[in-house]
Amino acid sequence: MHSNFIIPPDYVKSVLIINATEEQIQDVALAVQNSGVPYNIYLYDERMDDQGWMLRVYGKADVVLQHEDFLIARMPHTNMFGPTHEFKNPVDFFTK
Repeated sequence: MHSNFIIPPDYVKSVLIINATEEQIQDVALAVQNSGVPYNIYLYDERMDDQGWMLRVYGKADVVLQHEDFLIARMPHTNMFGPTHEFKNPVDFFTK
């Protein structure tokens, strides 16, 4: 584990991605690596079966990218991804 020491005017945006595939996570990793923008990316898959952790991160994240099949009450900072949404893949958030 590491810690970030951040001073003004820097800001590190926190993003929680829920139920992304391994390929989608790799796409996000490449996109953020080349973006020049710092992010803290949290990853959760429902098979991890730790909803307490997920809910703590969910409440603190600046942005949540949630697969349309994951059923949880959505907060205003939640963006759905999947075939029927603006973001088909979580990487779309980082490249649009």
